[in-house]
Amino acid sequence: MASQIVPTDKPTGTFHPIAEYSATLPSHYYCDPAIYEREKENIFYRSWQYAGALEHLQNPGDYITSQLFDQQILVVRAKDGALRAFYNVCMHRGHILAEGTGNKTIFTCPFHAWSYDTTGALKAAGNAENVAGFQLEDFSLSEIRVEEFLNMAFVNLNPEAQTMHEMVGPLEDEILSYMPDVKTFTHARTDVFELKCNWKFVLDQLECYHCPHIHPEAMAAVDITKRDSWEYDWWQSHISYIDDTAMDEYDNRVLRSKDDDTFKDNHVWYLWPNYLILGQPGPANLSIVPSIPTSAESVRVEVINFFPGEPSPESIHQMDTLRDFVFPQDTAAMERQQVGVRSRGYKQGRLMVDKEHSWRSEHATHHFDAMVWEALNGPNY
Repeated sequence: MASQIVPTDKPTGTFHPIAEYSATLPSHYYCDPAIYEREKENIFYRSWQYAGALEHLQNPGDYITSQLFDQQILVVRAKDGALRAFYNVCMHRGHILAEGTGNKTIFTCPFHAWSYDTTGALKAAGNAENVAGFQLEDFSLSEIRVEEFLNMAFVNLNPEAQTMHEMVGPLEDEILSYMPDVKTFTHARTDVFELKCNWKFVLDQLECYHCPHIHPEAMAAVDITKRDSWEYDWWQSHISYIDDTAMDEYDNRVLRSKDDDTFKDNHVWYLWPNYLILGQPGPANLSIVPSIPTSAESVRVEVINFFPGEPSPESIHQMDTLRDFVFPQDTAAMERQQVGVRSRGYKQGRLMVDKEHSWRSEHATHHFDAMVWEALNGPNY
């Protein structure tokens, strides 16, 4: 049974459901292998996860493959036009069924040539007619939930999960309000970072309390950028408002544009559990940034960039800036945090959340951390 939430005007010293009173997550949440294993089961295997871009799934038979930890996934555009996903394993003796991307209307296992159609139905198995009681329909591929979101395909290994549209439909609507044609955007480049830190440190950066210190070129003074943020059940929306007059005094590596008004300001959306979605100032652009843990203390972060056509020189400059300048500033801080949380002198800190939820407040970090807490512990604090 959930514990009763008792309002208080004093810090609790523990993680608390009310952001203004809350400590950080306990330090062992960032380095304990047992917590990591629970997160895989309770968070990643029960949430919507990026599988690939819809540009590779336009025609019947188009397929992509992806991986979530040790789970291999196959997504295909079926002959009837529906998008379907399956565990990428032959139901005979467990061989991987497909590799990479391509177009097939029949998937034939390389091991013993069992063959499946785009609905997952087993169509042929050699010598089946001589095996007692063998029925093709007993060995269809194991299906996975799949949905289209913007210009991407997402899968969910939890058959009882809410639909993605129910969970984050308003997020899709908000992004479409800026870029109505985003579903036609195609992949331009992916930048990859292998970090020596827990995956949650990437999403804990949703606050801008750190910005003037870690990103001084962009936020060395309060009047350069102001930030608004909104938290919803499964997502967040953040806008950093760019003052071009003030920004002119700073290094041109800072992301901004006066030539295209698709994004006048810097937009960051958060999508549960492990995604940032970026819309950077300038011509129409969309980046999704998944953080996939590779251990309790390491994470693979990808910045997957999409554009409505060939990226302009300005857009290439923006991608380069994020890869070579902005993200390394965050990386250094996150990796030093990972070292720090192992200190015997540190167990839990205090989230700096002000009453106004100002641009410097850490309420967005608490929103993310609270979802992690409840996924692992239920609504008990």
